[in-house]
Amino acid sequence: MFELFSTVLFGAVAVFFAIRLYSVLGRREGHMEAPASRDLDGANPSKPDASGHLRPAFEGPAAAGLEAIAQADQSFDPELFLDGARKAYEMIVMAFAKGDREALKGLLAPKVYDRYEAAIAQREVKGETVRTDIERIRKAEIIEAGHADHTATIKVHFDAEIATETLDADGKAIAGDFSRLATVHEDWVFERRTDTANPNWVLVRVATA
Repeated sequence: MFELFSTVLFGAVAVFFAIRLYSVLGRREGHMEAPASRDLDGANPSKPDASGHLRPAFEGPAAAGLEAIAQADQSFDPELFLDGARKAYEMIVMAFAKGDREALKGLLAPKVYDRYEAAIAQREVKGETVRTDIERIRKAEIIEAGHADHTATIKVHFDAEIATETLDADGKAIAGDFSRLATVHEDWVFERRTDTANPNWVLVRVATA
């Protein structure tokens, strides 16, 4: 899907989401064609946090990494992170499609933003526009996590149903089909520094899964 969005990849809505995201998550790079169960339900053994309070132990393939992040950031909550990640996914996909650079700046790492911006600029030069609609995000799951060098990293797998279409300067469809949904499978990687007061996560990589 990283590729699906260079052919295809909100103001008030973006601002609303950004306020919540900045205290929970942060920033995608997929759904572009050019330039793209969190195992927490079984709250089994509990572990004390820095304040001595008990919290559920993490489970699943990303458990060790989530634990490491929680040790570095006592406010970290995987459930809230995933909620923010889903919103970030929607915001970034829609902002790319609309060519909303300002919305993207607050959600992407610099290297990722540069790729999105280049794709948007190329569309503008050609007079192309993109229509995109996210029907639903079928799945959002943390599949990897880790903490090293004061940096928390989380990989989230997304399955989404999206309709997208690219139109030329005359309004003729040249890529995609807005009348049909495509199922997209992508892995998005988010990062955040844990040695600063900045709570923002940044999208650093996207790959087709």
